[in-house]
Amino acid sequence: MPTIRQVIEVLEEEVSLSYQEKWDNSGLQVGDKSLKCTGVLLAVEATETTLSEAKEKGYNLLVTHHPILFHPLSQIGTTTYVERTVALALRWGIAIYSSHTASDNKLLAMNGYLAKRLHLEGLKPLVPVLNGLYKLEVMVPTDHSNALKEALFSAGAGVQGDYKHCCYTQQGTGEFLPLEGANPFCGSVGENYTTCEDKLSLLVPKESLARVVCALRKAHPYEEPAFDIIAMQREREDVGSGLIGKLTKSLTEEEFLREIAQWDGVESIAHSALCGRTIQKVAICSGAGGSFLEQAKKAGADVLLTGEAKYNHFLDAAGYSQGGILLVCIGHYESETVARKLFKDIISARFANFAVDITEKETNPVNYFRL
Repeated sequence: MPTIRQVIEVLEEEVSLSYQEKWDNSGLQVGDKSLKCTGVLLAVEATETTLSEAKEKGYNLLVTHHPILFHPLSQIGTTTYVERTVALALRWGIAIYSSHTASDNKLLAMNGYLAKRLHLEGLKPLVPVLNGLYKLEVMVPTDHSNALKEALFSAGAGVQGDYKHCCYTQQGTGEFLPLEGANPFCGSVGENYTTCEDKLSLLVPKESLARVVCALRKAHPYEEPAFDIIAMQREREDVGSGLIGKLTKSLTEEEFLREIAQWDGVESIAHSALCGRTIQKVAICSGAGGSFLEQAKKAGADVLLTGEAKYNHFLDAAGYSQGGILLVCIGHYESETVARKLFKDIISARFANFAVDITEKETNPVNYFRL
């Protein structure tokens, strides 16, 4: 039986907290990570209902998409559902963990699962993250170059798009003078020493940087390895807000809407004016993604599929020139229930024969009145 910490580590290996927006509060909300995990319940929200369901099942970890602690609490009482939920979690010993914009921003996470339903190809971030990448340059004796590269690759360095083990190697001469108290790997104290060295240059994503530096220090033969970490001003290809891709077969607007209407859990669809356009390029942003309408249009999308948008976003969609762009909203909650499947797949892939359940009692907080 894994600990709660081990379950969380597995989640964060796939969906790093470094992906989250600065205003967000993804991560552990309540609880003790050192406890053995008796089971995991997966939900969009942490509420009294989902917490009670976890207790009934005997599970002590509730993993949600939205964080329960988003705004600071001035008290833990009984006035709001947030206060009551936190109080019950503490009383029942149930930990709560959320992965909000962290899972929103990873290309193949939340939005990637929605893209699978449409069989989209050529996926790219709609609004790529700028930064989040570092260049690592390290000097190592040539004879130990390959061993160090393997250690760095294993820790997550050297990934560029669809390529792994990417590294530039430049040979040169290293020179140093070990001082009194040093314990040099080669050379002698008090004597200048020169040796053939390689300079390795690799890209490292932000979420892997600490792990890569740890691997470097462990695998490098020198007592004091020489290395530089340089922040890169470039876009990430795997992290960003929303995504964009192409349908394998173009659809009419009506065909696209009918396709979305068949998705499980979708009760209604709001959309901007139909103009007879052909749908080929699709932008997706789960949750409240209407604000990305302009970026979707600039990226050449024929449609922006999201959870919710403001009134003016529908006006803007219809008002663009050259055919505009179709804005389609399926509901905030409806667009984010895929988080439960995402978390289940991540945890179950690592821990076999371990209780990981999707909630059976969570309901959409938005209700629909039908005439």
